[in-house]
Amino acid sequence: MSSSFDWEEIFRNPNLEHLEQQFLPSFLPRQRWFGGKARRISSTLVSDWGPFDLGRSALVVVEVTYEAGEPDIYLTPLSISFGEASAEIQEKFPNAVVGSLETQQGIKVLHDGLYDNDALLALLALIAQSAEIGTSRGTIRGLPSNVFAALRGTTELHPRRSSAEQSNSSIFYGDKLIMKLFRRVQAGINPDIEIGRFLTEETNFRNIAAFGGSIEYRRGGDSYAIAMLQGLVDNQGDGWQWTLDELDRYYQAQTSEEFPAIAAASIPSDFLSLSKYVLPADIFAIVGDYLHAASTLGRRTGELHVALGSATVDVAFIPERFSAREAEALREQLLENATLAFDALSDNLARLPVDLIEPAARTLRRREVIFERLSHLSSQEPGGLRIRVHGDYHLGQVLRTHSDFVILDFEGEPAKSLVERRAKQSPLKDVAGMLRSFSYAAFASFTRVLATSSIDSQGLEPWAHLWERSVHAAFLSAYREAVARSPIVPSDPTEFQSLLEVYVLDKALYELVYELNNRPTWVRIPLNGILSLSN
Repeated sequence: MSSSFDWEEIFRNPNLEHLEQQFLPSFLPRQRWFGGKARRISSTLVSDWGPFDLGRSALVVVEVTYEAGEPDIYLTPLSISFGEASAEIQEKFPNAVVGSLETQQGIKVLHDGLYDNDALLALLALIAQSAEIGTSRGTIRGLPSNVFAALRGTTELHPRRSSAEQSNSSIFYGDKLIMKLFRRVQAGINPDIEIGRFLTEETNFRNIAAFGGSIEYRRGGDSYAIAMLQGLVDNQGDGWQWTLDELDRYYQAQTSEEFPAIAAASIPSDFLSLSKYVLPADIFAIVGDYLHAASTLGRRTGELHVALGSATVDVAFIPERFSAREAEALREQLLENATLAFDALSDNLARLPVDLIEPAARTLRRREVIFERLSHLSSQEPGGLRIRVHGDYHLGQVLRTHSDFVILDFEGEPAKSLVERRAKQSPLKDVAGMLRSFSYAAFASFTRVLATSSIDSQGLEPWAHLWERSVHAAFLSAYREAVARSPIVPSDPTEFQSLLEVYVLDKALYELVYELNNRPTWVRIPLNGILSLSN
């Protein structure tokens, strides 16, 4: 436990010089949440700070400049420990240590504040009390939602850090709440907070982690979201891992079975027909309960979109029709994405595994067909409405909760700007993301089973396609039923098919670039998707 401290002493020389020139450049690259590991830091600057937790900790804003590219702004709570507490931090959590500083009270260890339980409770108290603290250049304040008290309850909440840190850090408070601390901060409205608050306070959609509040940093005319609080959801894991586990069992069950070619042949391949298809009992018997799960997720996805497209006076959420200008902008973006994907595939053709050369070459030969299909959007304005959407929708963004799903993480695609992530889009973009996620799961598990067994790939692959198409049918049928009375998706069946197909193709092209850059052996999955859509 840290004691109250004079932080002015830390943020003036010579301690500030040590912090900016030695400690922070060493500390930041060791953190899993630091996104600049591939870039060389040229300097760090403590641009603002403010004490909290009765002066025992401080919230510190650090500007990181690199030798190349744009700078970043990071936020980290810092705490001071000494004696036995500092020895424990250094022994158990060496990466959390920023450095040792000589102060008037002796040698102190400066470390990540998330390793101080008092600091964790103080962060929650900022929201609970709608408190505001001053910083050297701005203010930090807590903003509870209108359901905070109900989520918080009256029992004592013991804080603990999550071990699964990525770009953000998570803090659990008992079995009631989870706080997401945004380490890299950006000026502007955070879409995860914005959508979470809207769904919790303005709609009846409840298949989300209820929004409990946020912590906001203001400096000059800019505001930065630094934390979001949500209700903790009891779950069986994220939808991606749960699906892979289900698929592993599915494939293992088929190793000694003869493939039912007649049943598979009856399943249509286009999305519109799949959305109308009534799955026969024999396919339910083969694929199992996952079809019920896919149907549930399709229904929840539709209900989410109806909620996001509901009547409101909030201009950030008012549904809008596609204008000719917006249709053209969408077309240009799709063509730009396709150009990037095909150029990347052409540039990387020689380094692909040998067995992927042929499907990659076939994909390159489809370039003009795909561009023509994407260009078709320019001939008319897409039907349906533009609404706020999830923006990065896949199985990893949902939690399995007994026989239902809860939808998480409305931040949008991390690589995009806040303006882009808050833009209104067709809800079919989310639908496309989930359809591609099902396909990814089917063939990721397929590859894993082949690598760990003596099963013949040609004998097993038809089972993968059967699972993929039947799950798509279950999801789409339930989705279309859920949005049937809403104008948010095109009412014309041909428009629905065309727009959804374009979004699925765009998603597969995005996946192609990602896999070329990160996992060349996985390129087969997006290649198969692109080829199947360009026939």
